[in-house]
Amino acid sequence: MLWAGTDDGNIQVTLNGGATWKNVTPADMQPWTRIFNIEAGHFDTLTAYAAANTLRIDDMRPHFWRTRNGGRTWTEINTGIASNAVANSIREDPRVRGLLYAATDAQVWVSFDDGANWQSLRLNMPAISVRDIQVKTTAPVCVPI
Repeated sequence: MLWAGTDDGNIQVTLNGGATWKNVTPADMQPWTRIFNIEAGHFDTLTAYAAANTLRIDDMRPHFWRTRNGGRTWTEINTGIASNAVANSIREDPRVRGLLYAATDAQVWVSFDDGANWQSLRLNMPAISVRDIQVKTTAPVCVPI
């Protein structure tokens, strides 16, 4: 499964290595929205997250989206993110299911519940545009058996 986002507001998915593509753009996506990135789910192949930037259509609100069914339906997941935080990137932690990071034009945000709620990771950092995030894991995760 491969995902692609365009700079004019379309999200496409292919299940056959690019031989055919299906438009799975959320119904509420505004035309000329720039899809900054799509993060394929690490724990479920039908899950994906999209960061949709609407700065060039004068919409300063954040637009982060989640699908859990291969793009058939999408949910906008912005609760807790400042209303003037333009979306740049979204990433899922590769080891902890439901742990997401969002980059905006002013700071980084974190969600511990798969995007249902967000909180600031800014702490004492200055306001700065964060364009992308790379999640690195170095320590092994201990799981009780």
